Amino acid sequence: MMKYEVLVKEVMKRDVKRVNEDDGIDSAAKIMKQFKIGSVIVMANDKMKGILTTSDIVYKFVADKRGSKVRDIMSRDVITISQDETIEDAAKMMVKHNIEKLPVVQGQKLIGIITANDILKVEPALFEVLLERIKMGGVQKEDRPESGECERCGNYSDELKEEDGIWVCPECCE
Repeated sequence: MMKYEVLVKEVMKRDVKRVNEDDGIDSAAKIMKQFKIGSVIVMANDKMKGILTTSDIVYKFVADKRGSKVRDIMSRDVITISQDETIEDAAKMMVKHNIEKLPVVQGQKLIGIITANDILKVEPALFEVLLERIKMGGVQKEDRPESGECERCGNYSDELKEEDGIWVCPECCE
């Protein structure tokens, strides 16, 4: 397999849009619309607390009528990547965890974000791998790791369990 040596720091966006966990969902959605982006990073006291995506808004807020504040629907366990990893590593992480956005960190500090679209612009062959996974319905159930994104609430968990044909975190199992 071909190894892509382009580093995340060469492709990532440095101007990451941020919201506070106490902000209203509507104000976060307006920022996403204004900048034509699919996510915002949720911060509190200069620390990353989560990520809010358009999927969180649609599935948790609109469909499930859950909460009114960003903290009520954000994904808390954020998968991140180092700026010194390759875009191939980023693509593999996205496929493994069934996500399309990776905040980029240096230590504990948020310094950027990389998306599947960013990878497409730089290396279309890698995006084809991501696209094929999407066409196949994401990561196949038999290939799913015990860790990843809960298919009910969208939060990341290291303890996914299959329940009624979907992978859910312990909180959603209760």
